[in-house]
Order: sequence, then C-alpha cells, then structure tokens
Amino acid sequence: AFPSAMFYDGLLVSPAPLRLERPIPRLLGNLTTCTETSSSVRLVHVGGGSNERQGSSIPVGPSDSQGSTSFWNEEAAAQVVSLVKELVFSNDPLVRSIGVISPYSAQVQLIKSKLASDVSLRDGLRNAQVSIEVKSVDGYQGRERDVIIFSAVRSNKRNSIGFLQDTRRMNVALTRARSGVLVIGDFDTLSAGNFYWDALRTWAIDSGCMIG
Repeated sequence: AFPSAMFYDGLLVSPAPLRLERPIPRLLGNLTTCTETSSSVRLVHVGGGSNERQGSSIPVGPSDSQGSTSFWNEEAAAQVVSLVKELVFSNDPLVRSIGVISPYSAQVQLIKSKLASDVSLRDGLRNAQVSIEVKSVDGYQGRERDVIIFSAVRSNKRNSIGFLQDTRRMNVALTRARSGVLVIGDFDTLSAGNFYWDALRTWAIDSGCMIG
C-alpha cells in the first residue's frame, strides 16, 4: 500500500487471493502486533545518531581501508544477523528464502562476514530448508524472496542519507518480499533526511509497526 500510494499514484494493487496465500511470517507477528493486522512490514529502529562509519568494513589491505567511500553500521548489521537467525530457527513454512539488502557495499560485506562466521547459524542451516542471499539494492531489481531485511545504514547528526534519497532504491527495497519486510535503520536520521522516509516512519508509528 505504501509504495502504491507514494510511487504509483495508487494504481499498484495486490490481488486479494495472493494476499490470502501469503500471510505474514510468525516472527513478524511476534515482534509486535500492528493495529493494521494484515501489515507485513516492521520497522526496527536502531538509534544513536552516530552509528555509521565510512570506509571498508572488512579491509583487505592498507589501500582498501583508505580508499573506500562506502558506509557501514555495526549496530544495524548485528540486528540484521539476529533477525536472520530468528527467522531460520523459527521453522516457519512461509520462510524458505531470505534476502538481505543494503544500498552500501561495505554493509553488504559486513553482513556477509557476520553471517558466515556465525557457528550457530551455520549449524541451523544444515537442518533448515532456508536460503539466504545478501546483495546491494541495485542487485535486487527483478528479484524477490519470502522475507526481505533492508539495512538502511545511515545514522548521523547531519541527517545526511546519501543514496537513500533515491526513491527508486527505496521502492525496490520495499517491494522485493513475498510475505514480509523488515527495515532496519536509524529512523531519526532517515525521517529528518527525506520526506518519504518520514512518511514511512509516521505510518509505522501510527499503526504500531515500529519496534525499538
């Protein structure tokens, strides 16, 4: 409903039978109960106002750590990993594929590294029929997964959100999921930096879909 209202003049509609076939995953319902009970979106606020870092999140050499201009956010990455693990261990039949998206390559690298090094997650995936894919927003156009986790990264006192000003990237991030979307970000920074992010936060607060 949000992308339809914001980006498609209200013309984008999900067929009712499709909505019935794809109820929200149990985890999203357990995190918080929205007043809009059919809502498949949860916003997870990881505040702080200064959590972002710039450069390579996983330096491979001196030039790499100094030359990268990408942004990353350790606190947000840790929250992403925690949610991925909860989804994997939930054994929810609605969750057979998880897509993790971020607009910043350094955050993609950091999340991949954290997932790969998590022993309990590796053990859990041996018994779970769940696939996990971590990519940039641009790499997710035309793709979809049962659950999408979007890491917005930006967290600063200047309210600078860079790539996230691009409504096309926001649209891609919010429309790749079959059953549920989790958006992880510092919503104080995001909402102050852009009208569309402020509208999304306002909706989430009013409908009880904001966590943290």
